[in-house]
Amino acid sequence: MFQGELEKRLDMLDGNLVCVSDSQIHLIEKREQGAADLTLNLQNPCILFQGLEDHKLGYFTNPKCADFALYEQNKDGWMLHIFELKRSVGEKEWGKMKLQFKGAIQNALAIAGFLDIKISLDRICVYSVYRNDKLKRFFNPVSLRFQMHEKERTCPKDCQDWNGKGAILNFLGKDKFKHNKIPLNVEDGTGSYNLCEGRKR
Repeated sequence: MFQGELEKRLDMLDGNLVCVSDSQIHLIEKREQGAADLTLNLQNPCILFQGLEDHKLGYFTNPKCADFALYEQNKDGWMLHIFELKRSVGEKEWGKMKLQFKGAIQNALAIAGFLDIKISLDRICVYSVYRNDKLKRFFNPVSLRFQMHEKERTCPKDCQDWNGKGAILNFLGKDKFKHNKIPLNVEDGTGSYNLCEGRKR
């Protein structure tokens, strides 16, 4: 699929942690508390680094890291997709996920340097993959009316970007990164996503 120098560099990587495909890839989280299986449908050649949080570089001060980094080659060059899989996303989890996104981006950019892949910050997209959305109550009009009779509670400032068009990461001189939410089946943690959808938003 990939040829020349890139193919040689890919051959130097652990095939159990890195996979290449242009059709379909599974992102699997086996930890019992957040078991998940997301099927990614692809349209372009992609390189997936899995288990990124367990194989991150130790040079960075931010020790957090998302689960997966995927490099997609399309007609305009390369895109970087960062995926974090969570069972539930609430206030505390969203704050942690943003640190994980930043950690994954810094590691993925370092790997891109080894692969000799050029990644623009404008071509990075982060994804929240989850079963339960605990933040939706802050954005649900019916829920908001119900809460009028309870103690008033507003959406925390750090969570207001959850339903926005981007995640506010304030990282490497860029405030906001493209962000897509991918809900999974609540019961079994499975789901599918067409990677091209992320570019339309």
